[in-house]
This record gives sequence, C-alpha cells and structure tokens, in this order.
Amino acid sequence: MTDALRPDDAAQALAEIDQRREQVIELTIIPWWYWWAIAGLQVGLVVAVDTRLPLAIGLGTVGFVIGVLTATGWVMAGALRRAQPRGNMLSPVGVLAILGFVAVVLAVALPTAFVLDANGIAHPAIWGVLLGGVVMVVGGPMLSRLLRRIMVAKRLGGLR
Repeated sequence: MTDALRPDDAAQALAEIDQRREQVIELTIIPWWYWWAIAGLQVGLVVAVDTRLPLAIGLGTVGFVIGVLTATGWVMAGALRRAQPRGNMLSPVGVLAILGFVAVVLAVALPTAFVLDANGIAHPAIWGVLLGGVVMVVGGPMLSRLLRRIMVAKRLGGLR
C-alpha cells in the first residue's frame, strides 16, 4: 500500500481527465446544421402563412412543429446518449449570450419586416424572417464557439 504515484503518471492521468472534459464540451455544442434547419423551417412557416390559405397555413404549421421537434429531438437525443457536463459549466455569461443571440435575431427580423411593410414592399414578413434566418445561420455557429470557450474557461477555472 506504499505505492507512490509517480509525477509522470499523475500528469498523464490529469491530461486524460482534461481530454475527456474537452470531449464532453465538444459533444454539447449545437451542430451547424441545426441553425440551417431552424432558419429554413421558419422561412417555410412564414411563406405558408403569407399565402393566407387555411390549408397552407395548417400544413406549414404542422411541418414547422414537426421539423423543429425532430431537429431539436435529434440534437437532444445525441446529447443525452453521451456524458453531460455539469450544469454550472455554462455560467451566467453563457445564458446571457444565448438570450442576447435571440434578441439580436428578433431585433433584425421584426424591424425589417415592419419597415418593409410600412414602405409597401411585398411579402415583408418573408423578407424579415429570411434576414433573421441569415443571422441565425451566421451567428449560431459563432454562439456555439462562444459557449464552448465559456465552458472551457469555466473548466479551467477562468469564469466563476
């Protein structure tokens, strides 16, 4: 029972732990395709609503709901099958980043649609949501990278 842990063994064990933590963080990041899927589904829903046809609106709504549930379920099911980071890995900064991202998407899409509508441009809701979708597709992966950096910093003791 007097086997002492050698420094190189301890360093190797800590490096292995660090590598496993990094893998867990990587697996929690939302994949790039999710942003495209949600943006496309939003545009599809608005196109359906813009037709003002009850059948198109109904089918568009059902398609949107099924699509969002499927895409989100796919991401969540994959995450649930793997190891999960501690609940405190994201930090309040990460939560604020997510809320800020949602606010930016809305701050781009809604005013765009209202301004276009006020100026008599055809299909203003479609254009507004399309622009919001571009923000999602470009900004979503940026948000994911930021959240990853936050979790890595938190893991390393950089954020409290």
